[in-house]
Amino acid sequence: MGIFEKLNEKITERIKNPALVELVKEQSLKDLLTKREFRVSQVYLQREFLSRALDDEIVEFSIALFDGYGEIAGKMKKRLLPAIPFSATFTIHGMEFSPARKTVLLKLEKVGPIDSDWLTKKVVQHIPFLSCNGDLLTCDLTRVPRLTELFGYRVKLAGRELNAWDLITLKELSLKEGEIVGRVGVVL
Repeated sequence: MGIFEKLNEKITERIKNPALVELVKEQSLKDLLTKREFRVSQVYLQREFLSRALDDEIVEFSIALFDGYGEIAGKMKKRLLPAIPFSATFTIHGMEFSPARKTVLLKLEKVGPIDSDWLTKKVVQHIPFLSCNGDLLTCDLTRVPRLTELFGYRVKLAGRELNAWDLITLKELSLKEGEIVGRVGVVL
């Protein structure tokens, strides 16, 4: 077992949240430390986020990530109507990763089979960390249940307690085949 594997094992032993343990286990600590790069798989997103949005109205919900864009698809059930299939493609429009806000802007590119605002808003309502303004979706990373604990982590530095994420910034975020790839930097 190499040094990176041992370090990764020690880190996962200290994390209490099982979802965060899974996310850390999926990371290549070597890539995180040398390339400052992390990856989030579509399998993780499906398991930890989309499957939690299922209820009596949204009966199917899935995500697929490709080079440069992503697609969500599902079925929404209304009282007397059969389940209505929907799909939407999206791209990353921008992001803000500062001590004040940690958000990612997603741009809806194509919604089908019908482009209906009520359908989009209904789906967004089922995901509490998303908000919708026209064709832009804002994902507030600090409200994502599985990330709240991570973003609240505090460290002691020179006798002061600081939020560790005030010292880290997200420099790039891109959609690749089956995963989200991000690059982080250090704020001095």
